[in-house]
Amino acid sequence: MREFTPEELASFNGKDGNSVYISAQGKVYDVSKSRLWQKGLHMNRHPSGKDLTGELSAAPHGPEVFERYPQVGVLKKGPSTELNHLPSFLQDVLEKFPMAKRHPHPVLVHFPIAFSIAASFFLLLHVLFGNPHFEITSYYLLLLSGVASPFAIATGAFTWWVNYRLKRTSLIKRKMELSVLLLVLQIILISWRSFTTEGDQSHPVYFTMMMILTPVVLLLGYYGGQMTFPAEK
Repeated sequence: MREFTPEELASFNGKDGNSVYISAQGKVYDVSKSRLWQKGLHMNRHPSGKDLTGELSAAPHGPEVFERYPQVGVLKKGPSTELNHLPSFLQDVLEKFPMAKRHPHPVLVHFPIAFSIAASFFLLLHVLFGNPHFEITSYYLLLLSGVASPFAIATGAFTWWVNYRLKRTSLIKRKMELSVLLLVLQIILISWRSFTTEGDQSHPVYFTMMMILTPVVLLLGYYGGQMTFPAEK
């Protein structure tokens, strides 16, 4: 069976009439007949002609999907350059625990999203029905969202460093701007609620800022989803 070097594999990228090959776990597959690889690019993110083993950890499937296509060779092993931009000690850690390359942020980011939406919802219930328990619940959920956000942002920055080499794409810029806005809103709202007198929580400005939390975190989730599973064009 043919042995491909990374340089040879790179030429099979679907351009200029070339076939579409990808590699996963040392095997090289011809995916030219897949409609998802017809242009040499899968999900507007994963290019062909390269080893995709490291990217499988973030995919909604495993390497078994490639078994549907003919294996045309194996990939010649060589020194990995995927993590060369990182300090050596961090490269060693990520080689031993590959899940840490992509999974911490998707796990943690759901907490500030859920808590922020719930905080807005319970404040709305308080305004509608006047039940003080709804407002207290909203406050505690707001506190939880404020605690969770720095961890989500920190793991997001780590993922940006490891997987995107700190490249400032348009989606990254939007996420950074919205993250700063979310933190500012949380600091103002938590301070307002913690140090004002009872009854001020129904103030129109406070209420409006609380309602803004929901679209902010939904947009953050949307842009994160676009980075992981970009829409087909």
